[in-house]
Order: sequence, then C-alpha cells, then structure tokens
Amino acid sequence: MYQGRRVSVVFPAYNEESYIRQAVEDFWIPGVVDEVVVVNNNSRDRTAEEAAKTPARVVLETKQGYGYALQRGMREASGDLNHPGRAGWNICRT
Repeated sequence: MYQGRRVSVVFPAYNEESYIRQAVEDFWIPGVVDEVVVVNNNSRDRTAEEAAKTPARVVLETKQGYGYALQRGMREASGDLNHPGRAGWNICRT
C-alpha cells in the first residue's frame, strides 16, 4: 500500500528461469507492494515453476511477445498503481 493505494508489480517473463525468483523477491516489499503478477509468455524453461515458488501470482499469456504479456499482466493486476518490472535486471534495495 502506498499512500492508501494498492500497488501491483507485473513481470512479463519469457525464459527467465534463472532470474524470476530473485526479481520477485527484490520487488516484494511488505507494506508497500501488495501483489506481484508474473506473466509466463510461453517460456520453454522452468520460469513458471520458479515463479510459483514465490508469493507471486502466475498467469499464462499464449500470444507471444513482450507487449502481449505486459498487457495481460496489467489486466490481471488488481492494484490502483500497477508497475512493470523486469527480471534479470540488477535491483538494489536500501
């Protein structure tokens, strides 16, 4: 919750097995982020399985492409403020 608004973070994900868990954990800030949505975009690796080990909600988008996955995630997100995230980027939280 941020200033009385629910916050959602959306991760479009394609073959992010190595990064998705850490990305979700980096963005999952108790008291600030209310929801993380991982959109599996037809990954050929274990992205969905790794994401399922986190507090994130995992959804599937079958239309291939970052834009389709991002749009699906934004529709699925329940926050008042929805923020796109990217797995594989270095995130530093202080």
